[in-house]
Amino acid sequence: MLEYIINALFKGVFSWFLFAPIGFLYLYLRHRRKVRVQQVLLKDYENSYVNAGQIVAIRIVAATGLLLVLALMFAPLLHWLRS
Repeated sequence: MLEYIINALFKGVFSWFLFAPIGFLYLYLRHRRKVRVQQVLLKDYENSYVNAGQIVAIRIVAATGLLLVLALMFAPLLHWLRS
């Protein structure tokens, strides 16, 4: 029981400290106006900066992974064309 409570608290605090600033910065850099940020936050992210930060982080990791896979796919082709 104690492990479950500690795990839940650590996971919540960790995600809040990691993803909330990312979500906050993303929304304010993208929309700039406080009213618009609050509207988008409520409509798209269930009024949670953590949710916004998680989505931004997932998109960044997915884009990086896609670029890495494409680079690994085309590297042998480019090497073959140069030789």
